[in-house]
Amino acid sequence: MNPVLVILAALVMAGLGIRLAYISTAEPRRRMLHAYSRQVGLALVPGIVPELSRRLYRRERAQVVGSMIGLAVGAAALVSMGGSESPWNGLLVGVTMTVASTSALILNDSRAAFAPVPEAPRLARSLSPRLADYVTPLDRTFSLGFLALATLGYIAVLGVIAINPERVFDDVSVRTILWPAGLLLALAAAASLLTWAAVGALLDRGQPASTSIELAWSDAFRSTTLRSLVGIPGIIAAGSTCVLFLSLSDSIYRPEPGSVGEILVKSFTIMGPVLVFALIGWSVTSLRTRSTTHYLRRLWPETAVELDRRRRGPAADNWPDEDSREKTSA
Repeated sequence: MNPVLVILAALVMAGLGIRLAYISTAEPRRRMLHAYSRQVGLALVPGIVPELSRRLYRRERAQVVGSMIGLAVGAAALVSMGGSESPWNGLLVGVTMTVASTSALILNDSRAAFAPVPEAPRLARSLSPRLADYVTPLDRTFSLGFLALATLGYIAVLGVIAINPERVFDDVSVRTILWPAGLLLALAAAASLLTWAAVGALLDRGQPASTSIELAWSDAFRSTTLRSLVGIPGIIAAGSTCVLFLSLSDSIYRPEPGSVGEILVKSFTIMGPVLVFALIGWSVTSLRTRSTTHYLRRLWPETAVELDRRRRGPAADNWPDEDSREKTSA
């Protein structure tokens, strides 16, 4: 295993440990709460602030612990691969950390969503919200699109290997094709089935709330959870395709200049980073304001209109104070 990667993994693990200790203090928790309030476009009403703060802290803690577990699992996977020193090993570890972190976040949110509900008067909706009310079409399309493209790419690569032009794949072993790229693609397909089952179960679950602002905050948390759920298959699928291309480019032994082998090596080498940047672009896009407040426009349109008006106004750089925000929250 590459010594540089070992040192980086140790530093990241130490940083995550420091982060875990830091977020347990009062001031970081307050900042997280205000940042999330801005992100989802809802007010911090004093009566529910303590519960919101606890819930956000548990989510952040779950993400950090998940990242630590993902880092350990990724490092163990590299060791099981015989200590490969490929420069792209870091990508595999990064994908593992992302999936583990997101999975831990979803598990944490699911525990809150499926916790026993005490008997108490609560609001009711005439129509139950659907996935389209919480997740933008772009986010849904990107995840399924990544999975479809990864599957087609894997089939195309198998076809090229079967043809074996100029015998450039003679040194490519079955393990190169199946591990870890094939396993990751299988996991992406399984994750897709599990994801949609979990989405259905979560949407069928009621949202106990006694006031409109509590229901709006419940929608905000549910939107965040569903966006994370929908993204998991796409993340794994993109990682699978990237690892496959980079593994094949390393397996083709010294192709002749201008040969088919050289063209394939260059193509595989380019496609890996392209997928990484596409994945990063998707992640950034999913965090933009219109994604995080999509649920407001679908379920709380008056609040969304007021939020857009304030952000476009001359005082858009100054978030409203607590009193004005409480009036426009739900």
